[in-house]
Amino acid sequence: MDLPPRAIRQLGIEQVEEQFKTWRRSRAKRCAIADELWQAAESLYPEYSIYQISKALGLNYTDLKQRIVQKPSTAMPATVTKASFIELGLSDSMQPAECVVEMEDSTGAKMRMHFKGRIGVDLLELGKVFWRKKS
Repeated sequence: MDLPPRAIRQLGIEQVEEQFKTWRRSRAKRCAIADELWQAAESLYPEYSIYQISKALGLNYTDLKQRIVQKPSTAMPATVTKASFIELGLSDSMQPAECVVEMEDSTGAKMRMHFKGRIGVDLLELGKVFWRKKS
């Protein structure tokens, strides 16, 4: 029952259901489901819900869900990094009319800046000085 990965992806739920029926008729009692069958079942997701797949193929919902959830998703990167700084990139025409910047470091030191109108101070440099200060 070795199917190439491309063939597995092209199967519809009816074809996979037929494979499971054939396997169930010919298997030995208490035999584990072959990896190829699991892969065929998993390939139906997300076109079909986990419930629809488990019901049509007679699989345990929880087992199927665990197998699908454990697969790395191609939609999201494996590692997501947290941004430490986000540049707003405001042009002169987009300068805010009012701006409040609040910072607090791990020692509890706080800095609050409130600006109205055009800002004549480099906020990034001011923030860098605050974070570099010695307590």
